[in-house]
Amino acid sequence: MIKHNIKPLWLFNDGYIIFETFNCFLIEIEDFLVSISEPVVRTKLIHEYVLTPYSLYAAVTSGIKSDDIIYSLKKLVKNKISKVVKNMIYYCTKLYGKIQLILHLNDYYIYLQSFKILKIFLNDKILGGNHYLIFLNNPNKISNIKFKNLDRLNYKDKSDNINCCFSFLEHTYEIEALKRRCIELDFPLLEEYDFSNDSFVPNIKIELKSNVIVRKYQEKALSKMFNKGRARSGVIVLPCGSGKTIVGISATSIIKKTTLVVCNSSVSVDQWRRQYIKWTSISSTRIKNFVSGEFAFLDSIVAEIVVTTYSMISFGGQRAKLSASLLREIKEREWGMVILDEVHVVPANIFRKVLGLLKTNCKLGLTATLLREDRKVGDIGFLIGPKLFEANWLDLEKSGFLAYAKCAEIYCKMPSEFYMNYLIQNNSTRQLLCALNPNKAKICDLLIKYHENRGDRILVFSDNVFALRSYATKIKRAFIYGATGSYERMKILKNFQDHEGETLFISRIGDTSIDLPEANVILQISSHYGSRRQEAQRLGRILRPKTKSKNAFFYSLISSSTEEIYYSSKRQQFLISQGYDFKTITNFESFNISKKLNQHESLKKTEILSQILYNNK
Repeated sequence: MIKHNIKPLWLFNDGYIIFETFNCFLIEIEDFLVSISEPVVRTKLIHEYVLTPYSLYAAVTSGIKSDDIIYSLKKLVKNKISKVVKNMIYYCTKLYGKIQLILHLNDYYIYLQSFKILKIFLNDKILGGNHYLIFLNNPNKISNIKFKNLDRLNYKDKSDNINCCFSFLEHTYEIEALKRRCIELDFPLLEEYDFSNDSFVPNIKIELKSNVIVRKYQEKALSKMFNKGRARSGVIVLPCGSGKTIVGISATSIIKKTTLVVCNSSVSVDQWRRQYIKWTSISSTRIKNFVSGEFAFLDSIVAEIVVTTYSMISFGGQRAKLSASLLREIKEREWGMVILDEVHVVPANIFRKVLGLLKTNCKLGLTATLLREDRKVGDIGFLIGPKLFEANWLDLEKSGFLAYAKCAEIYCKMPSEFYMNYLIQNNSTRQLLCALNPNKAKICDLLIKYHENRGDRILVFSDNVFALRSYATKIKRAFIYGATGSYERMKILKNFQDHEGETLFISRIGDTSIDLPEANVILQISSHYGSRRQEAQRLGRILRPKTKSKNAFFYSLISSSTEEIYYSSKRQQFLISQGYDFKTITNFESFNISKKLNQHESLKKTEILSQILYNNK
């Protein structure tokens, strides 16, 4: 029993938990807290978590019982656990798993354990209707069933301990509404896939190669997904560069069923395909890509693993005959598992259609940042499933799985003529004035030269394409943005990877779609407002451990006394909550190295200003 004076937790009535990490049993307690709650802040000395219905649902699916949660908390908490918290834990866990969603022979069924729950469903104004009822003793044996019209069935006379299952939907796109309503009724659907006993979905021959080493945190993530021979649908959150792709590939090798991988870009599609071929025994002929420009060479999409994009599946416009035929083939097929890469994009109105169009027994969402600024991130809970695992960024850094990162924001004074125009111009012009601030350009150029001389590989990010081209053209460096052709893009990326001391200017397409493991410096000159996700994704571009043990450097250049300061503080919130420190430099001229700024040749301020104002007429 842990003594009271060294108990590491404080638990409040709203479910908020404070964990003093300088206390004992750090690893065991952190594992327990991640299993039952949502991480909020994980700095070096203090972690903060919160109990939520979704986190408690996930705890139950991993085999943790309500009494076990309360018993463990009593041993660890300094203060007394209130009845409010106890009731919340019991209430959120007692009904989870009582209702199960089953996909069988391309039809969806609900399995219920009692008529009491069935009555709630049938009397609900949204869920009620002309359903068909099937009595079963085993939810895994839906075969040779005879339907009875529910209107003619007197279910009140039936014993409450009889298991039953009933068909509820004709269209898969209605599943989202059903799941949402089940959450509102506090009867969350359990989605588990008994893959070893599934004889309908074809088995595939796939094994991890002998040289693959699955790291401990990756094993822990997979253990949260698989339990008692079943696969649970849900989301795994791992930092950029920590091997999310390996987790997805390992899950496929465990289930050994046909798999559909959905990515957010064609570049990611190609990367997933290459990773499957590199790390598993599967032949390249058994993996097919379904992306624009490539499917013309396919006469069928039938393959053991298919990799495509959200936009290819969700596009609602008119399609070519072959494209429409291949898409129909994907929609009509029952998949063993669907892997949703960068799953944080799914709640968007366009991309969430993807889930309604696909029939799958198991959904695995992967992301580094389960963040959205539109407050729709909670929708992932019923669209995909609960968060199964989330790694601690600083723990992976300490273990050597992520590069050690130094973060700094540098304030760049804006010349008076620029600032006067900043105060009177419209929003788009103000953004361009901030991005093309001459002092920002000077500091950017100086930092590029400094790190190039060190042999570093530098990524310069700019959301503003006009500023991106202006910077890159002025100092004669390569740049990539959305309109860059695929051949030219691959050529530029290969050159960046093959040579030390290279600099690449890149737009927001580099946030998630491009794998550049040797990059170790980022300069951010323009960003997307206060997006926490983008800040974390960009830092993640340089977190992969380097062959020469180089540190990672993240510089964010901010125009002083502008809205960029406000957005910068918002953007950093997620990384600060993960334990990263941002050093703020308000007077860059105080550094000895900055004396070279006076010798720097640049466009005259008036010429830059006239270009900006002309461009935004």
